[in-house]
Amino acid sequence: MAVILRSITTSTSRYEERADGVIVQRLLTTRTQTLTDARENTSALVRIAGGHPRRVLMDIRIIRALQPGVREHYTDPELARHCGALALLVATPGGHQLGRYYMAQNPGSLPMLMFTDEAQAIEWLHRETSDQPTFAGSAAL
Repeated sequence: MAVILRSITTSTSRYEERADGVIVQRLLTTRTQTLTDARENTSALVRIAGGHPRRVLMDIRIIRALQPGVREHYTDPELARHCGALALLVATPGGHQLGRYYMAQNPGSLPMLMFTDEAQAIEWLHRETSDQPTFAGSAAL
């Protein structure tokens, strides 16, 4: 179990900065996510990333529905600059579909892969970004 240095909770997600520098976003609810929720989540990621590209694990295993505009918001290139690599943790057909959408919107611009196993996703994030500093503890909250 990784040590959590800090966390931010939004209306739909919890962001955790692990001691190894990985940021984990965990969805907390199956309710339909609104554009307001997405903007709140983006703000939380930017804040916890601390201005540096970070390794991010996005746990979307319980995702259900997104209001119009939410998917497009999450594929904004500005958001990608806060990620050094992105692992998508999926479990449902909807999660797989959303993961494929994100990957299609970011061809080659950001290392991104889908996983069903969290340990494998974390391992990949470390391999994919092994030459990047972790910046653990650098986010001013």
